[in-house]
Amino acid sequence: MINFIFLIFLLSVNPKQQSLAQQYPQDKGIETDPDVLFVEQFEEDTSTIFARYEDIKNRTGIFNDPDVPKGSAGKHSVKLTNIGGKNDGAHLYKMIQPGWDDSLFIRYYVKYPALSKGYIHHEAVKIGGNYPAIPYHMGQAGRCGEGDKRFSISYEPNEEPEMDAYLYWGEMRSWNKGTSCYGNTLVNKSSQAQDLKWDEWICIEIMVKLNKPATARNGALRIWQDGKEVGYWGQGFPNGYWEKDRWINDPAGKPFEGFQWRSNPLLNVNFLRIEHYDSKSPAGENHYTKYDHLVVARRYIGPIATGNRRQ
Repeated sequence: MINFIFLIFLLSVNPKQQSLAQQYPQDKGIETDPDVLFVEQFEEDTSTIFARYEDIKNRTGIFNDPDVPKGSAGKHSVKLTNIGGKNDGAHLYKMIQPGWDDSLFIRYYVKYPALSKGYIHHEAVKIGGNYPAIPYHMGQAGRCGEGDKRFSISYEPNEEPEMDAYLYWGEMRSWNKGTSCYGNTLVNKSSQAQDLKWDEWICIEIMVKLNKPATARNGALRIWQDGKEVGYWGQGFPNGYWEKDRWINDPAGKPFEGFQWRSNPLLNVNFLRIEHYDSKSPAGENHYTKYDHLVVARRYIGPIATGNRRQ
């Protein structure tokens, strides 16, 4: 586990001016930046990689892979797999200790193979918190509320090929009037929506700002895909409306109420999970997701840069 030094900073993101990755072409040395909290480039053998995580699912289904994103100086990504009818995937789960209590950025690259069309379930890097913090993944599908105990955030294929946020938090909406809750979505074909690109590396970045105090709705979420902003949601913006468990962005609607990610001040960002969950593959088919160049930082990271280092 890695102890993080916490600093409070003002949230003012201008990706073109403040891209952390531009200072470290090919991500070389990015782990030395004082604003960087964790880096995973999957360059070592899997046993060394596993030692950095508290919970590993399906160790024999996780491999080094020679495929890397454009601009990478590395030689390997990681490939998480499943075999239809035998297992439903793999994950790497890491505790963030003692936990992050402010704004956080996480950037990673992901590749979805075309052979997974029609079978993708949950395949993304998820960040979130549990109270108390736990060293293993705990499912939350169907549960509503629990703002004092947990929240989670990911950006993933929703209705293929659409990409969208997939959120659990205390004030999440239910699809059936409160009996059960599944991940809420926010993009829903807005003007900034982007689709996944099959068999291509995609750069995802997520910013989460926790609410302070715990009674407030001043939390926020911002998402980029390949350096383009997909959406930004906070107290008073954007306009739209809730349609069951889906937020529909609409200039004629009412301002977004903001996020009360947690109702318990002791609940914070304390885990990340690199996930390949495929419960729908036909028997015997081997599906996978590839990941690379994961960075967690205090400020906007941006896609892998090329060229000379900017001072």
